[in-house]
Amino acid sequence: MALLKVAAAIALSVIPLSAQVLQTLDLSTKHGRKAYYVVLASRGGSSTGHAFVVWGIEDGARKMSSMEARGLYPESEGANCATLIHSVSGSGRIMDEMANHSVQGITYALIVKVDESEFRRSRTVAREWDCRRQFSLLGRDCVEFLRAVGLSLHLKMPGRGLTRWTPQAYVRAVQERARRNTLLTGSTAE
Repeated sequence: MALLKVAAAIALSVIPLSAQVLQTLDLSTKHGRKAYYVVLASRGGSSTGHAFVVWGIEDGARKMSSMEARGLYPESEGANCATLIHSVSGSGRIMDEMANHSVQGITYALIVKVDESEFRRSRTVAREWDCRRQFSLLGRDCVEFLRAVGLSLHLKMPGRGLTRWTPQAYVRAVQERARRNTLLTGSTAE
């Protein structure tokens, strides 16, 4: 039930209803006063779109929620994921997606409810990416950042491939795997 509340809160507060495709997946095994979420998301708004991750905590006892969103950008571009012409490789940085309004433009998202340990592990992966300060289109870009966070949750993330190289196409492929129940490690269907 809490997972549906978070999905509804995200949908109603920051995503235009006509353009959203949200899906949920509950991987949590413990039920305490706090619920933890990792959202694998994408938005349009540029030639390639952009992929990023939202972390959320819902504190049932205090009746409050907190949220943080981060994405990888080439150092020179700031608010847009790399284009094919510019910033193919170089330095990169993790930026606050709340500040540059990416969260409001989410078009596709997989909302994953996790335990606190998985939540913390995924945040550690994001910090490690920020420390490296590198960017390389198709090798170390916004999609690969999102993919690394998904892998830290032990999700069986799809490869990029020709039909999934853009952020939005990739997140749609992640959603499709979740829908087909092939996103979990150990699932047999491809």
